[in-house]
Amino acid sequence: MVMERDASAVSVQLPAGPGAARAARVSVCDALQRWCLQDLAPVAELLTDELVSNVVRHVGSRSRLRLVRQPSSIRVEVQDPSTALPVRRDPDPSEDHGRGILLVESFASAWGVDVRGDGKTVWFELDGEA
Repeated sequence: MVMERDASAVSVQLPAGPGAARAARVSVCDALQRWCLQDLAPVAELLTDELVSNVVRHVGSRSRLRLVRQPSSIRVEVQDPSTALPVRRDPDPSEDHGRGILLVESFASAWGVDVRGDGKTVWFELDGEA
């Protein structure tokens, strides 16, 4: 795991396997603690875990996590090499997956997908001031 950071941004290269989500959660918690935004940690960890888990499950590659501290919010971005868009599903209660985008839609103040020639970035924002 390679990490780059400055006062207002953190960028972490995540592995392709199951350890990616844990590494992402730890990075999110560390950044929010440094920025005195620990109250955002439970939701930020959950949504980040969902996005990174989607990469592990559906793309099977390494990804990059980027957190940016903005004046009144944080932005969390997960980049991967696939151009396939995330699919919003309405899973049956008995299904054990398929709720990631629903959670992001429900808890984020904004979210989206930026597609580029070499992949995509799925991002969300959470409101919060230090």
